[in-house]
Formats: sequence, C-alpha cells, structure tokens
Amino acid sequence: MRQDIHKRQMDLTMLRTERNRVKRRLDGTEAQLKDARALRDRLQKQLTKEQQDVVQLGKFSFMNKIKEWTGKWDEQMEKEMAEVAEVELQYNEAEKTVTDLEAEVGRLREAMKNPEFAYIDEEWADFLQEKETWIRQNDSVAHATLQKIADDRVRVRSMLREIEEARDAGSKAIRALNAALDKLGSAEGMSIWDTFLGGGLVVSALKYSEMNSSDDLVHRAQRALRHFETELMDVQNAATESFKVNNNDIFTFTDVFFDNIFSDWMVHSRITDAKSKLNVVLQDVRRVQDQLARKRDEMEHELGQLDVREKEIIEA
Repeated sequence: MRQDIHKRQMDLTMLRTERNRVKRRLDGTEAQLKDARALRDRLQKQLTKEQQDVVQLGKFSFMNKIKEWTGKWDEQMEKEMAEVAEVELQYNEAEKTVTDLEAEVGRLREAMKNPEFAYIDEEWADFLQEKETWIRQNDSVAHATLQKIADDRVRVRSMLREIEEARDAGSKAIRALNAALDKLGSAEGMSIWDTFLGGGLVVSALKYSEMNSSDDLVHRAQRALRHFETELMDVQNAATESFKVNNNDIFTFTDVFFDNIFSDWMVHSRITDAKSKLNVVLQDVRRVQDQLARKRDEMEHELGQLDVREKEIIEA
C-alpha cells in the first residue's frame, strides 16, 4: 500500500507539473503574440505612410522640378527610399515573428487538450484525502522519510527534464547562430570586395543577395533564442540559480542595414557590427549551456543519493 501511494503521488505530481508548465508557457506566448501583433500593425501603418511619401515625391510638381534642377530631388528621393527600406525590413521581421508565435500558441493549445489534464486537479484533491487518512492510520518515522525521498525524487526528475529541454533548445540556438554567422561572413567577403576593391555591379548584386539570405537566417536565430529563453525560465522557476542570455546583444536584423543603405562603406560597417553582436550572443549561449550541464550533473548525483537512501531504509 505504501509503495502504491508513493507511485501514485509521483505520477500525479509529474502530470500536474507538466500541465502547469504548458499553461504557463501558453499564457506567456499569448502575451508575446499580442505585443507582436500590435508592433506589426503599427509598422504596417508606418510603411504605408513612407511609401506614400515616395509616390508623392515622384509626382510632377513645380517644387519637385526645382529640387531636380538644383540637385535636391535625388537627395530627397534617396532619403525617402532609405526610410521605406528601413520600415519594410522592420515590418517583414515583425510579420515573421507573429507567424512564429501564432504557430507556437496553436501547438500549446493542442497540448493543453491532453485528456490526462482534464481532471488532474480533482484527482489530486481526492488523492490527498486518501493519503491523509492512510498516514493517520500508519504513521511512522520510516514512512515519513520515504515520503520525503519520494518528494525529492519528483523535484529532481522534474528539474532534469527542464534542464534537458533547455539544453536542447540551446543547441538549436547555437546551430542557428552559426548558420547566420556563416552567411554574414559571405556577405562580409563580398562587401570587402565591393567597398575596397571596386567589385562592380555583379559583386554588389552578390553582396545584397547574401544579405537577403542572412535576413531569414538571423530571424531563425532570433526565434531559436526566444525558445531558449523560454526554456531557461522553466529551469529558473525550479532552481535558485540564474541562467540568462544577455538580451542586450540579441538584435533585430533590420538594425543592421539602416542609415544610408546605398553607402558601400556603411553596409560593410553594419555587416561587421552584426557579426560581432552575433558572436557575443553565441558565446553567451555556450556559457549558459555549460551552466546547465553542471546543474544536470548535480541533479543526477542527487538522484543517485536518493536511490541509495531509499534502498537503505527498505532493506533495514
């Protein structure tokens, strides 16, 4: 009977922990989605306005003619087009983020439909009543110790699961960051050729092609980092240690190529800066991965010690 109680409590506790984890993550992701949609809608309105400014500048007017004759028209058009490009990149990134979060919310809502979650609170309440009755009738020091071991084992196993999920997310973030760095490295090579060695139209086209490819790869890295941070929050909810990636170095790709995107030197400088920031984040993720590995080793050692203590009590 005693072993049945321990096993049932462990099963119910693990199930409640999983349900609460999914619910907590769903609530957080829904909040992120709300903010992401608001940002996307705001950027869409801004993009429409910037596009209208370009169209207006292209229309015939005596003022535009005067600007054209004085050389001001080209400067103004270049400025307006750069502003459109900036907002368009921000909007595209926001749209991708909304799509990612919508998919994650859908997945979590499906997870919450797990039939085992339906009556878990009622089952837990019934179990506690049954357990209280049994304890009153069969209380002993050995039983209290075994119960403590069972509770600790549930805690440690839950922590190990959270750590492994976080480490898996960290590995995916590292792969995504490396892919983005490789593509930015190609863009940087083309930029050096174009900026300092007179690469010409073909090299310029290749450079911007690599930059466009980098856009999706950096977005994937951002998505992987968001997932990694979510998993780290789950670990920190069950631990006193802090596992954190420096958010200040997680940047939006659209920040990379703003401010006079027609200047080869400016583009080269931004690519170099982007690589530098990504490398900082990569090192940060690896540092946290090492922390998680050490924490996993501590938890596995503690689990082994609990097994030894339980065996000693049972066999005594």
